[in-house]
Amino acid sequence: MDATRNMELFRTPSQRCKILTVEDDIVYQETLLLSLKSLHYGGREVEFLSANSAQQAANILAQHPDISIVLLDVVMEQDDSGLRLVRSIRSGLGNQLVRIVLLTGQPGMMPLNDLMVNYDVDDYWNKSELSLDHLQTIVLGNLRTWEHMQTMQRARQGLQMLIESSQRLSSKLDLKSYTQSILDELAGVFCLNQGGIVCINHKRNDSPDKALIFASTGIYKEWANQFLCNVVEDPELYRVILQSLSAHCHVIETPVSALYFSSEEVDQRDYVVLIQCDRPLSDYEIDLLQIFGENINAGFNNVALHSRLSELAYFDSVTGLQNKNWMLHQLERLTAQEHRDAKLLMLFVEELAYSEVLLGVNYGRSLMKHLAMHLKASFVKAIDVVMYERDTLLLLIYDQQDYDHQSLEHVLHPQIEMDGAKHHIDLTGALVKLSDMAHQTPQQILGIAKSILEHAKHRNIEFGLFESHELAQMQERYELMKKLRIALNNEEIFIHLQPKVDLQSQRLLGFEALVRWRDESGNMIPPDRFVPVAETSGLIDKLDEYVTIKACEAIKVLRQTNIEVPISVNVAGSELSRADFVTRFCDCLFEHQVATHSIEIEVTETQLIEVLRSAADYLDKLNELGVRVSIDDFGAGYSSLSYLSQLNAAELKIDRQFVTRMQDKQIVKMIIDLGHLLGMSVIAEGIETESQYQILLEMGCDAGQGYYIARPMMLEDALVWCSSNKGIKLRT
Repeated sequence: MDATRNMELFRTPSQRCKILTVEDDIVYQETLLLSLKSLHYGGREVEFLSANSAQQAANILAQHPDISIVLLDVVMEQDDSGLRLVRSIRSGLGNQLVRIVLLTGQPGMMPLNDLMVNYDVDDYWNKSELSLDHLQTIVLGNLRTWEHMQTMQRARQGLQMLIESSQRLSSKLDLKSYTQSILDELAGVFCLNQGGIVCINHKRNDSPDKALIFASTGIYKEWANQFLCNVVEDPELYRVILQSLSAHCHVIETPVSALYFSSEEVDQRDYVVLIQCDRPLSDYEIDLLQIFGENINAGFNNVALHSRLSELAYFDSVTGLQNKNWMLHQLERLTAQEHRDAKLLMLFVEELAYSEVLLGVNYGRSLMKHLAMHLKASFVKAIDVVMYERDTLLLLIYDQQDYDHQSLEHVLHPQIEMDGAKHHIDLTGALVKLSDMAHQTPQQILGIAKSILEHAKHRNIEFGLFESHELAQMQERYELMKKLRIALNNEEIFIHLQPKVDLQSQRLLGFEALVRWRDESGNMIPPDRFVPVAETSGLIDKLDEYVTIKACEAIKVLRQTNIEVPISVNVAGSELSRADFVTRFCDCLFEHQVATHSIEIEVTETQLIEVLRSAADYLDKLNELGVRVSIDDFGAGYSSLSYLSQLNAAELKIDRQFVTRMQDKQIVKMIIDLGHLLGMSVIAEGIETESQYQILLEMGCDAGQGYYIARPMMLEDALVWCSSNKGIKLRT
């Protein structure tokens, strides 16, 4: 036992007790937790944890070894899920303290006597028998018992510190370190300095030739990590090993003895420890070896059970691949050199959900497993592949090579052979160098990789590379998002109105509501900074609704001064594609007593294309209700007749870049003619000079807005502007 664990023996008992409920019936679990909320235990704080499956429970138990009570449903994913979890807790985790109370709604599944004999549980109750008082009495009684047992265990552990050899072995929970410790302990106990020891890991029913030499010392040191058939040439050694494996027993001879161990109940594996000793062992040493062997055999079972529990916590149960928990654990264990060299590559499988609809869920599972194998073979040095999400893999690459889009081209477009057929897969990737993450936790590193991947998907590019300077930008965007959330609640957001006029008659056609933000310090924050943050953080719906409300209030003020013109508001494409958008939008107009023809919607061409399939029907509904829709920034995206013909839009707005560069007159003229051909009015934004105004007028452009006509202004200023500009003819 190391110094840290020694100190743990003398820590003051925690004043917090933890209770874990494991129940796949969500309603019953909520009732159970509600019943326990009023539990009082001597002033101690009681923390409640919950899981809905054996796998979730395994994760929680691995993270909280100090849980006092587990209230465990017997039947969950499978009929014996709860009972298998009991065995893993007791044997795999070695947690003998935690009180396990089984709850069942099917008491006939396992008779009480059989259950208490065969499984190390502390209580067994039928759910229908538990009243509030009864439940709390059971929990309080087990809490007291757990506390007494915890006190007794601390006393026993103090005595166990004297048995150093057994203590060191029991602390090893992975097979590699455990087997090496066995060799070291045996060498010390039996003074085998001149000999050697070999530990052989052999899977039951396999040929002995396939037995792997897992650890070795002394004269056999070079045999480690090799198969038995490749290194053992001495027929006498081979005979002793085969005899031990076939008879499932120790073979004590001179000069070679073989100790046999098995974890048959857990993973069907045999283990042989070969001892080379030139002198005969004394009767005392043989007896000692037998006793020592009992401890070793129990340890093999514990290691195997711990490995099984680790599979629940660190491996995906569907594909068998390592999961996110494993990656977080691995990132914590990286050496300084590995952290400098390693890279994380997150890969998203395009259209996997669509493929599963056509070909079935099993196709998707098989594809992810084959893809993982393909990716491992795609790099020169070994990599770790993790199942991050159902359609996303995460690679930990250890080499020193610098990767970019070009060098990863073969990774992003793999050809996978499955069931005799080749499948061409498209992946979207995000690469993060761990050397740029010196001060980030593993959880934060994965979050950054996910953010880069989502950003790449949003921009419709197949690869994103994290640059070190982006960390500060991400932090800045995060802080801006928090400020924006507060600003929406504190009404720091307001609108400016920019007039839109008929170019021929100079008649006022309406206004565009432009969102503005002055923070609590009085500083203006540009829209091109906070609007993208709102779109990527889920605040865009609140922002769009806020602007719509402000536009409705402005319409009513304009109406009072006999200015009956509509105001257009900008709506994100993601909002327009939501099934409830039309209802929410119309409810807002109704609540503020604004007619549907008094407000118009502008949505950018690029965003509209992204949601074209779902948005087309909603545009039709808006048109039927009398709401005009304008396609904003036209020409900057995917302009084509094919999609324009599918949209029930009333207006095209020429992107300001074409107005600024009037040398592209042919393009501007083409957009104007295209809009008229499709029965739409055409408006140009960004008109800043008289020359631009006249050219657009000559080309037949219907309307315009820009600094030459009027700058965006507050509502009060818009009223003054309307009354003072005699050239502007108000719509009656």
